[in-house]
Amino acid sequence: MKQMAAVSMTCALVAAAGPWASVPAHAGTLYSLDQTSTAPEVAGELSPLSDTLVGTITTDGTIGVLQSNNILGWSLQLNDNLRPADDVTLTPANSGIWFDTGNGLIASSTGLSFDFSLAGAVFIIQGTTHGFSSGYQYLCFQATSGPCVAGETIVPDYYSVDGVSATGLSGTLPLNPPPAVPESSNFALLSIGFAALGGLARLRQSKSASMAA
Repeated sequence: MKQMAAVSMTCALVAAAGPWASVPAHAGTLYSLDQTSTAPEVAGELSPLSDTLVGTITTDGTIGVLQSNNILGWSLQLNDNLRPADDVTLTPANSGIWFDTGNGLIASSTGLSFDFSLAGAVFIIQGTTHGFSSGYQYLCFQATSGPCVAGETIVPDYYSVDGVSATGLSGTLPLNPPPAVPESSNFALLSIGFAALGGLARLRQSKSASMAA
């Protein structure tokens, strides 16, 4: 009875905290990040897709709003698609979480997202070679005001040289690509395949029945 009462109390507390309550889990979770299809305003380069991001962030399994202590590690490849020599991979060995304010970074069972409409929300991972606030080697998600341009900023080398910023972002946006949706032609091929398998199964059943007779 005591155990059932404790479980009921825990569920009641989580429900009362609202939809963005952080629910701790017992195992780490690896999330993929893929920012290769944005159309940002250009800071230092002439192509809006000149800088892209792919990588992973590992959390402690917390679902809901993430704080710095919920993030166990990361491997973020900041790619300069015009100057590959400036590509950099940020890990805890060469970078750190510079800003994490405003509760903008959110984890769900399917991926990470950032609330670009939440005033004061900022999340920055920056390389430590040149130091924080140096303008070098960083990834920034910022809702309204803060040290970055409001939106998403990717800087493989130096902001005024090869940085790009995606502005005009609002709402809670996913940081990983949505799952691919099969095209109608693929659905047609799948239907044909399933029909063929069904026909083959019926043929085998018919032969088995004839042999048994």
